[in-house]
Amino acid sequence: NLYARELFQNLGYVSDILGQKYKNICLTEWSGTKDSMERLKEVHCGNYYLRVRQIPLMKKEIPFAVIIRDITWNREQEKNLVLKSVAVKELHHRVKNNLQTIASLLRREEHEETRRVLNESISRILSISATHQLLSQSGEACVSLMEVLENVRRNAVQPFLKSDLKLNLEITGEDMTVDSEIATSVALSVNELLQNCMKYAFRDRKQGNVSVRIEKGKVYSRLTVTDDGVGFEPENVRTGSLGLNIVRTMVQDKLHGSLKIRSDEKGTEVSFDFINETADFISISK
Repeated sequence: NLYARELFQNLGYVSDILGQKYKNICLTEWSGTKDSMERLKEVHCGNYYLRVRQIPLMKKEIPFAVIIRDITWNREQEKNLVLKSVAVKELHHRVKNNLQTIASLLRREEHEETRRVLNESISRILSISATHQLLSQSGEACVSLMEVLENVRRNAVQPFLKSDLKLNLEITGEDMTVDSEIATSVALSVNELLQNCMKYAFRDRKQGNVSVRIEKGKVYSRLTVTDDGVGFEPENVRTGSLGLNIVRTMVQDKLHGSLKIRSDEKGTEVSFDFINETADFISISK
């Protein structure tokens, strides 16, 4: 047909294909006119990607038919996706490396009091780095929240662990996939809450328990950090408390959720909810 004529002209055939022997213009390996099997093959010709189907008709005057489908656009889009995925992975990898380099430089401070203050900033930097590390490995836009929290536990709270305190820190609940912005905001919030546990909850204590629990919901999910420490009075927290201010900002402005704090002499429970990725998609659909 006319489309076949145009395609072969674009492939560089000077002569009109009409009247040509098929073996002279065959785009795949010639199998002969007596072949009774249907054959399908993808070929790359010049700038074109083509899917060639040879269908036996078993007629004397027309032994077989050939259908050629141009799938160039599909293959080009696949290549673009691969290139973008590689670029995104490289970007997150560089961000992660830069954040870890900054943390390493900050750790070189020798003055004890200055290093104590800097440890808080190092912990925050590493909690952000935890998300970018996972994104650089997967190349996807979303990450496992459980893996992010495990990275926060391994990398971010170490500077605050005391040698004379036996601490049991566990992460439980149902894992869920969230986008990078939610993952970073949750990581920073949990990091601040764990820092507060390390610094204040177990004063004059030799052991303690901390639990981070994920509760996945249909629209909103909830994350709860619980400890069995000495407790505090939430209403008497100083106005300039940077840790809780960071948590409140993350929860309200980034996660669009609410923060709840319950504390007494038996321990502290801090929870916040956030809209998950699935619920966000449903909301957009409506």
